Amino acid sequence: MRGRVLCLLSYSWSGTCGSRSPTLPNQDGKTKPGTLELWRQLSTAPAQETPAVAMALTTSTFLCSPPLPRPRRPRLRRRYSAAASTVTDSATTRRSDESIVIVGAGVAGLATALALRRLGVGAAVLEQGATLRAGGTSLTLFKNGWRVLDAIGVADELRAKYLRIQGMRMRSPAAGGRDLREFSFEEEAPGQEVRAVERRVLLETLASKLPPGTISFSSKLKSIAEQGPDGTLLELEDGRQILSKIVIGCDGVNSPIARWMGFSEPRYVGHMAFRGLAEYADGQPFEPKVNYIYGRGVRAGFVPVSPTKVYWFICFNRQDPGPKITDPAALKGESLDLVRGWPSDLLDVMRSTPEGAVVRTPLVDRWLWPGRAPSASRGGRVVLAGDAWHPMTPNLGQGACCALEDAVVLARRLAPAAGADGVEVAMRAYEAERWARVFPLTARAGLVGALVQWENPAVCAARDGVVIPRLVRLGPFLEHTNFECDLIEPAPQSP
Repeated sequence: MRGRVLCLLSYSWSGTCGSRSPTLPNQDGKTKPGTLELWRQLSTAPAQETPAVAMALTTSTFLCSPPLPRPRRPRLRRRYSAAASTVTDSATTRRSDESIVIVGAGVAGLATALALRRLGVGAAVLEQGATLRAGGTSLTLFKNGWRVLDAIGVADELRAKYLRIQGMRMRSPAAGGRDLREFSFEEEAPGQEVRAVERRVLLETLASKLPPGTISFSSKLKSIAEQGPDGTLLELEDGRQILSKIVIGCDGVNSPIARWMGFSEPRYVGHMAFRGLAEYADGQPFEPKVNYIYGRGVRAGFVPVSPTKVYWFICFNRQDPGPKITDPAALKGESLDLVRGWPSDLLDVMRSTPEGAVVRTPLVDRWLWPGRAPSASRGGRVVLAGDAWHPMTPNLGQGACCALEDAVVLARRLAPAAGADGVEVAMRAYEAERWARVFPLTARAGLVGALVQWENPAVCAARDGVVIPRLVRLGPFLEHTNFECDLIEPAPQSP
């Protein structure tokens, strides 16, 4: 059993934008050719890749109303200036027609809107908040994430603001925080690009490339209902109704659209995480390295984000998430209590964090088991992307990166589609390509998290004395960041 788990952890999956990939299981649960091959690879990867395990240590209600009158069928592919909707105002209902509606203005939603726009296709974006989500702290993006940002034309603007991480340092809180191992990305994984990016700035940058009025704020989804060949009816909390030919659900981990499509709630994995963003007005003092510190059932780390900011995290075991804490001072105090006596530089980073910049969240995921998970698309009219489809734990640093990958693959599949049949085929092709990528990554991230949260003293001693110092190899572990993605040249936009 140990060998098979280690093999799964060491298995790496690379992707290509628009490449052919194994097929999905049939709806009746039988497996198509290609899926068997996927399982064979997952279960028989060579056990000599055990060092990769060590490297893991581094890281409804329907709208009850008669069908609406059939509207004029809008063209699927259109230039962005044609995105204006048809609106009907009355004393009781405000209704509009759209070709494509993206629900959620997070990473996946905004990146999908931008990728579609560069391909000459307009989309309306609904965001339930009054503004872009300023919550959260930082997202660590690896090479595959930066390739997508390059493809949609925002990478260089973000690179100018954030430090490129050169390597990593691994320590134990025992014996005064002694070093276990140090790595250089250039030596161990040439060509790798790692930067931590503020979530708020990433969203603002993506949104800034979209025309004014693309994002409709304070637009919370109330219900969703199929309207046959006319599309899908979205009813919002404020009474508005939108009939859309295509709906793209990018509404996050607790996606109402995913629930409507039959997906289970994300599974709590038994770990919680504190995250924070420290501020140093006079400049932060750290080298551009990821710092990891491993205890028993608790792990922590920090990484410089910019010349004045440092991101940090703590993961700890907890049987259930417990009550939500909203008091900022209590959140910061609880996080410090978890690592009392740990290395002073970690504690300094945490103490330099404004109380309002500390968050605590449960870690969750959803494994897309073949034959059991619903399809990511429905009737060629609704499709999921990002966390709404495949929430994963952060142990591989791939949540945001995979959301960005989804965006560019989905946009490239949808943009050339014409007619209902073409759209359905495009959605299924997107699902097949992305399932083969995200399912093994989600599973691997979950298993990695279970291993790095060890509490057994003997196992932790072996980790600190043998596994990390002698067996860790960085290059093989990061093979999953190999994702080829050509640039999307902007299509001419109408004035």
